[in-house]
Amino acid sequence: HTQWLTSLLTFSRQCAQLNHLSTSNSSSIAFFHRKRRNKDILAHIENRERHIDLPTPNTTMTPKPNMMMMLIPSSKSFTEEDVVEDTSPFTAEISKRSISSNALSSMLAARENLNVVEVTQTNALRKLDCAAQQYAWGRIGSNSSVARMKAANSTNFIIEEDSPYAELWVGTHPNGMSQVIDCDTGESCSLKEYVQSDPLLHLGNSKATDLTFLFKVLSINKVLSIQAHPDKELAERLHAEQPKIYKDANHKPEMAVALTDDFEAMCGFRPIAAISANLRKYPEFRTLIGEEIAASLCRLENSEATREVLSDMFYSFNMASKELVDSQLESLMKCLHAKKTEDLSRDDKLMLKLAGQFPGDSGIMAPLMLNHVMLTKGQSFYIGANEPHAYISGEILECMACSDNVVRAGLTPKLKDVDTLVSMLTYKTVIPNITSGKKMDECTTLYAPPVADFAIEVIEVEPYSEYTLKDVKSPSVLLTLSGSGKLVQGNVQSLPAAYGSAAFASANTRTKVVSGPEGIRIVRALSNVHFF
Repeated sequence: HTQWLTSLLTFSRQCAQLNHLSTSNSSSIAFFHRKRRNKDILAHIENRERHIDLPTPNTTMTPKPNMMMMLIPSSKSFTEEDVVEDTSPFTAEISKRSISSNALSSMLAARENLNVVEVTQTNALRKLDCAAQQYAWGRIGSNSSVARMKAANSTNFIIEEDSPYAELWVGTHPNGMSQVIDCDTGESCSLKEYVQSDPLLHLGNSKATDLTFLFKVLSINKVLSIQAHPDKELAERLHAEQPKIYKDANHKPEMAVALTDDFEAMCGFRPIAAISANLRKYPEFRTLIGEEIAASLCRLENSEATREVLSDMFYSFNMASKELVDSQLESLMKCLHAKKTEDLSRDDKLMLKLAGQFPGDSGIMAPLMLNHVMLTKGQSFYIGANEPHAYISGEILECMACSDNVVRAGLTPKLKDVDTLVSMLTYKTVIPNITSGKKMDECTTLYAPPVADFAIEVIEVEPYSEYTLKDVKSPSVLLTLSGSGKLVQGNVQSLPAAYGSAAFASANTRTKVVSGPEGIRIVRALSNVHFF
């Protein structure tokens, strides 16, 4: 065992002799990449000695990832000419077992493929300062969780009690970039700049350039626009043609997890039979889309050939003249207001609510053709690319592919791109699948969509307890939803965790959650490594 450790130290000293080790990082992130000395290597070896597996006969020896992280400095590239000849038992063992004629290349390859790496000052947890977006539909002042979370962790942020706070962004999108904060110096750099300083170390892939996901908290006071997000192919085309409107070339599937019991949304087209029933029940809706299209829809109640007719319906609905919309909405509102409260259907109540927020907008009748879903705390649903939807109220966790592309058609004062929206939709007529996640163990509930870009884990730890987050091949962000405690990585890092605090965890690193007297509830967003 001692011989094995001695050999590792020998190899580390040789790495330290490489000519390019004097190359410095850019000034904006240099304070995050302190040089590691031989005494640091010794300390880490002593701390992790019990985790080293001794080579056994007739087995292939693979360098342990924690050793690998100590021996190979980040942000450096090596060539065969850089390797110093070594005749130590470590090199002999590698040669004997035919891993490679170049021991350093073998260790570099192992570093990319193995899961757990040693946590050092270079890849330890980092505190994040996150962006708060003040869109008009957000909850007002301290009623917004977004505002309270931001204020709890930013000394220079003051809540304006008459202003809306809609979204808290945790990620690398340029429209709301998170900042990495050095707790000792107070210096900062963008999260994107930080992960790009060593993609292999922080992202788990030397060819990666960014996080695959964007994580948000939403506080919804008024309905969002009727919208959809493009698939990858369409996003690339829209970005190329209209870069000022569609500012990135990525797709944007997304998933919502309710934080409150009052979350409501519209999502996807209702089954044809339900739409047909509403065409008969609400003559104003029938008039708005036209008799010919309405008749075609009613004939298709038991047919699968629905896409073309639904497309015609949605286009006619959104392109109706202002005069027609005004007259039909006036008629509809008279009918609804004439009903007794106990006689109002759920659709009736929602249309009255939308009319109060966006009077004169044809989107008021959207509930007659889109599914109306209501979620309680902990429930979730997934929205694929090219699916129409609109959040109505409540507070949610939201995770998506790293994009901000939105194509809108109604219930908004913003730009409407009806032609694009009508042409891009899938026109599937299914009720959204509402789930409560999958319980992974006593503390973690997983919400995993059918895409590789993102997933969410909600972790709840009882008071005065400890729980170790599973190491994953993906980078991740952590946000504390309630309670308090700390996030610990051995003797290297300990970050306080309280309401609204956020942190970034490099790929393949392990973190222990230590809860305080109230317990702690944390959400972790990451790439969907669970199924992809």
